Amino acid sequence: MIRQTLVMAGLNLRSLPQRLGTAMIDVFGVACVVAVFVGLFSVVASYRSLLVNGSDDATLMVMKAGADAENESQITQAEADAVATAARAADPRVILSPESSRLISVKRPQNHDFVSVALRGVGPAAMGLRSGMHLTAGRRFRSGRYELIVGRASQQQFAGLQVGSSLHLADADWRIVGVFTSTGTGVESEVWGDLGALQSAYGSGSGVSTLRLLPSSAAAAAGIRARLKADPQLGVAVQREQDYFQGSVEGLFSTMRFFAYPVLLVMAIGAIFAGVNTLYGAVAARTREIGVARSIGFGAVPVALGVLAESVLLSLLGGILGVAVIRVALNGMQTNTNFFGDTQFALSMVVPTALMLQGVLWAGLIGLLGGLLPAVRAGRLPIVEALRET
Repeated sequence: MIRQTLVMAGLNLRSLPQRLGTAMIDVFGVACVVAVFVGLFSVVASYRSLLVNGSDDATLMVMKAGADAENESQITQAEADAVATAARAADPRVILSPESSRLISVKRPQNHDFVSVALRGVGPAAMGLRSGMHLTAGRRFRSGRYELIVGRASQQQFAGLQVGSSLHLADADWRIVGVFTSTGTGVESEVWGDLGALQSAYGSGSGVSTLRLLPSSAAAAAGIRARLKADPQLGVAVQREQDYFQGSVEGLFSTMRFFAYPVLLVMAIGAIFAGVNTLYGAVAARTREIGVARSIGFGAVPVALGVLAESVLLSLLGGILGVAVIRVALNGMQTNTNFFGDTQFALSMVVPTALMLQGVLWAGLIGLLGGLLPAVRAGRLPIVEALRET
């Protein structure tokens, strides 16, 4: 039966040049479905790689209870001092970085519009708390000065962020004095300045948005979390930095699935019906040939499987085409996005191998469903009636 199936599949494929136009329409339809699927979820994968994979699973984030994002959190100086006291009581060697976060507008030269990026106010401990972060040009900002350093990704994507240029913030000109890198993390999309200078310029007092804590050990981290959670009067919530970004990405992924899957389903149904129509035509055009094959001993199952194999192979070809197009178009492309609230992130697109494999497998399923009914039709053709066809 296997040998007969391979023979019938080969005969079907050799007849493709006679119906190349319709076959290519099927291939193109499946390629479009796979390209949309892989392209959409590559954006999510790139975003996950930037935020989740680039975050530190040892760092703890302390925000105001009930705040969903850093720029929505407002912790008073008294609350920050209480958190610092509790954290140091649990771990005297903890590294603590009070930080403020707000949005500023920068220009995208490629779109000639303005978008929001994160402006972070930090103290001396902030850079040391983040592993792999260092200056690549210029120098650090000085305490109390209206000076900024910018992430390399932001500098590459947005206008006016070169060393020596200035940004007009809070009715004052802030001079850019350095560029920093933190490869593969969202920090590179930010602009940093002195915490005290930014608090003074924006009239926000001495409060902060978040406190980042780097405990000396996992046991110390557990002790800090337990101590902070045990005091509800602090009014703060503590979580791992990685968990914070993971929750944001999962929310994006759920939204993407909610909107993308119905569209993909409609496209897939269209591709399935196109395949059904094409293969019904192919079976009708080769009815006599099928009758001859049946009369010389080919079974109904090999005939049906031969048609099904053609459908799956054409769909797999479409899947590979769709994956190849998306990989060439997106992989490594530098872009920016504001999926995470209003904050714009510069990122390098990645097309994961696992996602490409999923796309090809979905293409095979489309081919299987599209070829099922024509395959049954071919296998059930009465031999006598098939031989009468002219």
